[in-house]
Amino acid sequence: CFVKPMREEILKQFFTEEVDAKVLADDLVGSMATKGALTKHPIVDMRESFQLCPEHLIRLCDAVLRDEIKPQYLQSIGFCVVASDNFEYDTDTTEGNLVGETVLDWSAPIINYPLTKRNVEKFRQKLITGEDPFTRSDAS
Repeated sequence: CFVKPMREEILKQFFTEEVDAKVLADDLVGSMATKGALTKHPIVDMRESFQLCPEHLIRLCDAVLRDEIKPQYLQSIGFCVVASDNFEYDTDTTEGNLVGETVLDWSAPIINYPLTKRNVEKFRQKLITGEDPFTRSDAS
């Protein structure tokens, strides 16, 4: 099965509102290949670095909640950001730590929280308030 790499540049352009959710969604189609317990996420790196803020991830949550991006693609985005040398966030700050925790949760939904619309609403709430709305039952 052919896997199409996700492009960091398209994700950055979504964050900066240069492209809309449809462009990002189209770039995400085919970006994950699962074989058994292993999922591959090929990525094309962008050339410059980009500072991520909670607002950027809230924009993604909003796109998912409006059905513009499928929730499972947050796994590709989370993996991309975690693995990237170009997406930056300072985990020593409250905002950077929120970004870091969220993308880590998204990158491994099988061990964190399933990527459902209900959970995306909770990720959005956490990114806005800094409070963790998740309960143990959300992880199943």
